[in-house]
Amino acid sequence: MTGRSSEPPGILGHGAAQWLLKGANVASSIFVRPDGEADIVARGPGSTLMYHWATPGSAWHSTQVAGPGTTSVPSIFVRPDGEADVAVQGPDFSLTYYWATPGSAWHSTQIAGAGTVYSAPSLVVCPGGRADIVVRGPDFSLMHYWATPGSAWRSAQIAGPGTAGYIPSIVVRPGGQADVAAQGPDSSLMHYRATPGSAWRSAQVAGPGTAYSAPSVAVRSGGRADIVVRGPGDTLMHYRATPGSAWRSTQVAGPGTTVSSSAPSIVVRPDGRADLVAVGPGTLTHYWAMPGSPWRSAEVTTGGERFLAASVFVRPDGRADIAALGSGTAVLYYRATPGSGWQGTRLQ
Repeated sequence: MTGRSSEPPGILGHGAAQWLLKGANVASSIFVRPDGEADIVARGPGSTLMYHWATPGSAWHSTQVAGPGTTSVPSIFVRPDGEADVAVQGPDFSLTYYWATPGSAWHSTQIAGAGTVYSAPSLVVCPGGRADIVVRGPDFSLMHYWATPGSAWRSAQIAGPGTAGYIPSIVVRPGGQADVAAQGPDSSLMHYRATPGSAWRSAQVAGPGTAYSAPSVAVRSGGRADIVVRGPGDTLMHYRATPGSAWRSTQVAGPGTTVSSSAPSIVVRPDGRADLVAVGPGTLTHYWAMPGSPWRSAEVTTGGERFLAASVFVRPDGRADIAALGSGTAVLYYRATPGSGWQGTRLQ
């Protein structure tokens, strides 16, 4: 990370590592380190790949990770040792992986060649160091790529042609099970799961005509999976299921509250509160709910900005951070502590 301090962030303890895995939306362009530094990746001018970072109380800094060729929203995850990992769709529908440790330059490798990737990727790093990426592959298939430190990247098809639309989302549980949410055939909603060394299993969360955006998935400490997605009539829908039980649904917000150009993002706190952010017509809205209580909402901004994507991360102290990608190459950052209003900064 050119220009960064060489001092590494604090190493995560066991509990903090579980918090990050269960709480962070990993189909995300924002990640917050345990020392409080916020990291954001975004497509920059001329289809470059840009990295922005700021420690609490300091100004934002930025550096170009890669030159022209970035063609999707990137996904970021930061390891306990401070290494930042970024996955992005590259030129000619390829898949590229970038990484950097504090104080060092960015490195890259091509995971998959031309004609293999047809969506933005979703990236997560497991406690053992394995990186997992899911992406929409050729002919609307669903693909999984993974690599352990020092080994080559491997791939497997999760679901065959005609099974996946938009951007899939992945999270890995502390026990190693991977959960993937994806838009399925005829705008259905699908959930896939696999433990290390086993085959992928699938379940239909909701039938045809229910999912009209990329979904976002999170897993709670008790094992419950939560998925949010844009539903029929531009509604905002929440699906949930505990292991072994059927999927249940709740309408978070009614017709006309979401827009077709974006997808919602969810994170679940250790106390069970769910936070999500969604783009509406000229608005960016934050929704939250404690288990068993109704959803509440507050507008993050009504400035009329046309947002293309937004992702949320919640810190252990309760502060919420949002990275919002606007029209063109606009990148905006919003933050709010419990009980306070939202504050925003334009990064590019």
